[in-house]
Amino acid sequence: MSGNGSGDFGKKVFFLHPPGVINDVAGILARSEFETYLVKDHDRLKRWLAKHPESIVFVNLDEGLPEPEWEAWVRAVMGDGATRPVGIGVVTLTGSSELSEKYLIDIGVACGFVVVKVGVAKTAEILLKTLEANEARGKRKFVRVPCADSGVELNFSDGERTAKATVLDLSVAGLACRFEEGRRPAPRSLLRGMHLSLKGVPLFADGIYVGSREDSGVATDLVMFDPRSLDDDKKDKIRGFGRKVLQARMDAELAAV
Repeated sequence: MSGNGSGDFGKKVFFLHPPGVINDVAGILARSEFETYLVKDHDRLKRWLAKHPESIVFVNLDEGLPEPEWEAWVRAVMGDGATRPVGIGVVTLTGSSELSEKYLIDIGVACGFVVVKVGVAKTAEILLKTLEANEARGKRKFVRVPCADSGVELNFSDGERTAKATVLDLSVAGLACRFEEGRRPAPRSLLRGMHLSLKGVPLFADGIYVGSREDSGVATDLVMFDPRSLDDDKKDKIRGFGRKVLQARMDAELAAV
């Protein structure tokens, strides 16, 4: 499943009032399996962070609030016992040496001061190093996206067998699903030409049925993708779908706090 804020599952990474360049940067970060979100409500985010402090937030000083009010917001997050563990960084288009010194030295933000006018590639390079240094991926290798409510289905047919399953979660490594009654493949079966529909985006790949596990008395089936059947375009489709699902879930969470 997706990260829950613990070291095992990695840290959620928020860009607060993100500049336009971050839309492209977030896609690059996703390819390195970081879980990123774009957020514009700093008050709701602060309340959410009080319950999920194992997170990282990059504040855009150029939008949302005047810079002095951003300073106050950052100091409030860092000074509150409930949110003190949150890693804070700064992004800006027009950063000055005075601002950099204020946030890095005077305030002591731990996740850097990034001037994004250096472009997408350089900004992504800086942020990747920052997230690696702050162990934002945790112990997991891949972001797993819960999608039981997203209508994702797996369809498989090899001429002899047909199978259909509801997908419960998904990553570029594989998926958890529930096959229809009586349609479960034999363990270690090769599933060639699996078809997934990711909110209307078709994806074809080969997989290996690993087996099933019991969750509260209900069998959950595990399928790993054959890496040879997933090129970069297909991986980007999975990650793009995952970002949309996770962002929608986060938007709902923030709307409720």
